[in-house]
Order: sequence, then structure tokens, then C-alpha cells
Amino acid sequence: MKMFINIAVTLLCLPWGPMIMMSPMMIAAEDFANSKSAIIQAIVFFLYPAFIFLLLKLTGLKFYGTNPIWWALATFATGILVTIAYGLPQKLYNASRGISNYDYFIYQDEVYFNGDRIKGADAKTFTHYNAFSYYSKDKNHVYYENKKLSDADAPTFGPLLNDEAQNYWRDKHHAYYKWNKIPSADGATFTYLGHQYACDKKQVYYEGQVVKDADRNTFQAMEGYLGKDAFHVFVRDVHVLNVKDPATFETVKLNEEWFGKDKAQLYVIRYAPPHPLLPFPDADLKTFEVVGDYYAKDKNRVYYYSYHIDQILVLEGAHPETFRLQYDNEKNTDATDGERYYTSGQLYAQ
Repeated sequence: MKMFINIAVTLLCLPWGPMIMMSPMMIAAEDFANSKSAIIQAIVFFLYPAFIFLLLKLTGLKFYGTNPIWWALATFATGILVTIAYGLPQKLYNASRGISNYDYFIYQDEVYFNGDRIKGADAKTFTHYNAFSYYSKDKNHVYYENKKLSDADAPTFGPLLNDEAQNYWRDKHHAYYKWNKIPSADGATFTYLGHQYACDKKQVYYEGQVVKDADRNTFQAMEGYLGKDAFHVFVRDVHVLNVKDPATFETVKLNEEWFGKDKAQLYVIRYAPPHPLLPFPDADLKTFEVVGDYYAKDKNRVYYYSYHIDQILVLEGAHPETFRLQYDNEKNTDATDGERYYTSGQLYAQ
């Protein structure tokens, strides 16, 4: 009989450990934190083995020869720690009072963010920007989530009113990218240029970082997250040094991919240093076309420009007029000109 009870207790407690390990998914479930019944069920589940072992103790039985009170204390302590770590007591208290545990919420002249009260927030003048980011403000202060931004100017604070520019914010003194203030940026003159570029009266920024060497007066943002001024070309915030003619540089879209082009060369955009732009060797701009899968060709050559290699390959001997994508499972190749076969730009050796 004692062995049967031990086995029964073991089976009852068996789901407890795996379910605690999987509990982040339960806690993250939609509307979990606003459901009193779901929160109570979670707390009961985290603690239930302690009550089983306590009942076993009260009946005077042992658990495989050990005192069940120690098992009760261990599982209870673990369950309490998990419950507190998830903030379930506070969530249950809020849900019982009708306070949302998600996003910003006003209740009885108090402002909450994710269930935590924002101390000192003025509910009557409070407004938030949930559609853009977790910024909010009242007549006196600006907040990010529930943290007060001490040097932000509430009356003039707001987003740069552009769906694409939703990560940029400003007031009359400062500018911000996402949740960080941009050092030295002038909020009064801060302007969005497009494609994650912005500027003030002094300099140009990409995602909040200063674009060094950029001329603010002639800078223009370009498709593909590139920019240029009268003298330089930039990929994101990186100054590109190998563009032959910045004055004629532009971005072009070929087969749903962005490339750079000036009057002399065509460039593949890699976005990362040390080679954010690589020129196609001696490419004929008039006949250049993208084949697909990182292959391209013009009337003279075939190229392979994968981002996994640090150079553009010229496929020696490949015939541009007959080159095409063609997958051959037997050879494990992905392109051919009818005579030669290639895998990721490498000639297939028969």
C-alpha cells in the first residue's frame, strides 16, 4: 500500500517540473495577465505539489522513506519563487481591480504601464504613443515605459509624424532614436530625411548614429538605405571610399534587389564594412541583368556576388547569351550555360 501511494504521488507530481520549464509560454499567452482565472490556475499549478506532500505528512506516511515535509517545503519555496518572478500576485491584484497589465492604462486618476503605477504621472493630461512606441507624456513629464525622462520637454515632445520615421522623436532641445537620446542632436531643427536618415542644423544621422563626413546641406537619402552628398556616398552610416563618381551615383532596383550605380560602375550593396559596396568588374551597364540566386550577367561576362564571399566572381568561360539558372540534383549544381555547370559560382568538375 505504501509503495502504491509513493508511486501515485510521483505520478501526480511528474508534470510539475516540465510545466514550470514551459511556463514562459503560458505566461506570454494572449491576455493571460488580465485573466484572474488564468493567473489563479497558474499559481495553483506552481504550488500544488507542496499541498500533496503536506497531506502525505498529515497522514503520517513517508515518501520513499523520507520525511514529506522537506519535499513540501522545497516545492513550496520553488513555486513561490516562480510565482514572484512572474509577478503573479501583482497581476492578480490588478486584474481583480480592473487594471490592465498590458501597455498604458488609467485607473482612478493613476497611470499604469504593464500593471506598474507610474509615480507622479498626471492622469488628466496623460497621453501615450502606443501606435509608435512606448513613449508617453503628461503636462509635466515625458516617460519611456514607466521611466521618467528627466531632461525631456513635455509640451514639445512627440514623434516625427511619419510612419517610416516612427523610431525618431524630438522636443525643442533634444532628439531621440528609439529609447535613447541622440547625443548633441538639436531637437529644434531635427528633421527626417527618409530611409532611417535624419539631420539637424549641424550633421546627418542614420538610426541615431552620426554619419561622419556627411555634408548636411547637400545630403540626400536614397532607396536601399544609402545616402550621398555632393562629395561622398554612404551605406547606412559607413562612408564608402571606392565609388568612382559620387555626383552621378544612384540606386537602381533590378529583379527586386537594390544595387548602386554611377556613370562608370555598377555596385552590389553589402551593407557591412569593410566593403559595403563592391563594383562588378568591367560590367557593361547597358546590358547588365540579374539572373537570380546571386548570378548576374552582361553581354560579356557572368558574375556571382553572394554575400557569403568577400568578392564578386567572374565565371571564366561562361557564355552570357546561354547562361541560366538550372538545378541539377545529380550534379548538385544550380546554373549552367549549356556546356558548363556551376554551384554557387564554382565550376562543376566532371
